[in-house]
Formats: sequence, structure tokens, C-alpha cells
Amino acid sequence: MTIYQETNDFLVQCFHRLEAPLPSPVPTQLGSDVALRYKIHQLEIAIIQKLARYVSGLNASLLLLETGYTQELGALFRTLDEFHEDIVFLALPILGGIETTDTHKKYLEHFFQEEFDNPDNAILSTQKRETIPRKRIRAVIANSVLNALNPHDSQELSRTISQAYSGYVHGASCHICEMVDGKQLKYHLSGMPGTYRQNEFSYNYWDYAYRGLITVVLVAKVLGDEVIIERAYKYIDHFESVTGDTGRGDVEKLMKRNKKE
Repeated sequence: MTIYQETNDFLVQCFHRLEAPLPSPVPTQLGSDVALRYKIHQLEIAIIQKLARYVSGLNASLLLLETGYTQELGALFRTLDEFHEDIVFLALPILGGIETTDTHKKYLEHFFQEEFDNPDNAILSTQKRETIPRKRIRAVIANSVLNALNPHDSQELSRTISQAYSGYVHGASCHICEMVDGKQLKYHLSGMPGTYRQNEFSYNYWDYAYRGLITVVLVAKVLGDEVIIERAYKYIDHFESVTGDTGRGDVEKLMKRNKKE
């Protein structure tokens, strides 16, 4: 677990450098209360906020992993999938050689929208927060120059990854059954430390730690921070060396192999 904590600490350091040049949220009157809000609703602000959730979520994931709360960890992994996907989507107009699409504009509009149009009385509020269908976001990514797969395979891969952990969010029976001890046939309600489930999720955690490093590189490119880009690439080499695994490879060949299997 040491390399994971080290990686999380590195990501926190990178984040604070990346957020420094961006505008900060300012005290804003909301009904009778004051809360911090951004006055500028731009892609870079949304990206740094999503990165904040990814890095924080990765830290929380490690705590859950260490105590064996795999059900809760699976639900958190599901959110990390979407945060990463959102960052890639939001970065496309800046790095992907495309114009800002209507989907991007709608996304930003809903993202920065207040939860209630009547801050002092939620019950009397009438507005609803709309969400951009995930398939529309994936379609934009799939058709971008940053995508390494053909559009159809890209969307199928994203859908499969999302589906793998969605059962933990919605509490599907097949996932809840993982909480049952194979010998005593009783539910573990205080985590599953020392079980194969903990080992299984420890293996899966690698993917999210690695993706966090790749995401930081992407955000650094969006913000033009060459120092972070260089540091992150060096750290990725270190991470791969320590863990004995690599994220590099031909994703198209991998997709073809999975289809055959």
C-alpha cells in the first residue's frame, strides 16, 4: 500500500500547483446565506473541480481498501470512472482539436447551476438539475483525435467499465452477495479485511492510481504547466517500476483480444 499512499501524496502536490493560477471561488450571496462560488464558468474551472474530486476520491478509496470496505469502494470507483471521463470530455475543445460543442455548453450550464432556485426554501424551489446523458459524453470522446480506438469500440469499452461497478452503487443482489462469508455464510458488515475481496480490489486500485497520474498529465497540458507534465511522466516511470506493471500498450489489440475471449 506504500506506493499507493505515495502516489496519492504526489497527486495532491500536483493538484495544488495546478489550481494556483486559476481564479478561486468567491463569497456569494445565496438567499440569506453566503457560500463560495465561481464567477467564471469556463472549461478549466470545471476540469480542476473534477480533478479535485478524483484526487480526494482516490484518497478516500485507499482508506476503504485498507479496512476492507469493498462494497463502498466499488461505488467510489464508479464515481472515479465518471470524473476521469468528464475531464477528458471537458479537455477536448482545448487539446482535442474540436470546437466547443453544444454538449459542452449544456454540460457547463448544468454543472454550475445552483441546486435550488429558492436557496432559503428547498421545498418551494421549482428547478431541476438536468444531466447530460453519459452516452452523449462518450460519443464526443469516441469521435475525438485523443481517442485510441474506433468510435464504436471506445463507447463499448467505456460502457463496460462503467457497468462493472454500477451494481455497487445501486446495490444489485449479485454484488451484495460478495459480502457473504463463504464458510459461515454470514454477511460481513464491518468490511472484509484479510479476504480475497480485499486482495481483488487492491489489484483493481492500481488502475485508478495509474489513471490519476494520466489525468494529472492531461490537466497539466490543458493548463500549460510543463513542470507538472515532466514530473508526472517521471513519476509514472517510478510507479510502473515499483508496482511491476505498466499501463502502456496497444489498446486496440487489447480490445480485439477481449472480443475473442
